[in-house]
Amino acid sequence: MYAEIVTLTVMLGCLLCIIHSWFYRGKWQTAGFFIGGFIFGILRENIVSLLPGMYTYPNHPFYIGSAPIMMGFGWSASFYACWMIGNRLLEAFAPKWKDNGWIVPLTAAIITATLSLPVEVAAGAAQTLWWVWPPEAVRVLYEMPAIVPFGWAGAAFLFIFFYRWTEGRKATPRTNAALFMVLTLVVIALHLVYVFIVRAIIVLLLA
Repeated sequence: MYAEIVTLTVMLGCLLCIIHSWFYRGKWQTAGFFIGGFIFGILRENIVSLLPGMYTYPNHPFYIGSAPIMMGFGWSASFYACWMIGNRLLEAFAPKWKDNGWIVPLTAAIITATLSLPVEVAAGAAQTLWWVWPPEAVRVLYEMPAIVPFGWAGAAFLFIFFYRWTEGRKATPRTNAALFMVLTLVVIALHLVYVFIVRAIIVLLLA
């Protein structure tokens, strides 16, 4: 029952983000971001399910392959919400950086890393188990693996960096949206490489 509740909650949160984006950013910008985010979430999690030493998803109602459908909506909503919050913080405290191609995704990445802490702790609780990390994962906080905030932050940075670069191209919004959906595959590949490098560093430092 917990998995059903969290799935519906995540889908509702993603819907609210889509509505916000549709009104304030436009239909093609919205389509590119959220379809790209869904592709990122589902395809990435299916790849992760094939890799050793990563987490599994035992208790979800709906899957696409090995990935719970929740993950497609969850990654999208997390990226968008943290990006928008980051924009508001930059506008308030560092307006000269609010359009910077590196600072904007970095700010969103830091906020996403912060979001990961309560989500991952709750996800691993005995009553919920939205996903399960293997015993060999290096853990630091309430049984949460040390890689978690770095993994979430890296995903947000890469996704938003590539999205903003694509959105800034001198082409139609429709063309940019289609291009970004394809570039999502590059984001997945870069993020998986990044995660394994960071995880190897953590093992050396903390194991």
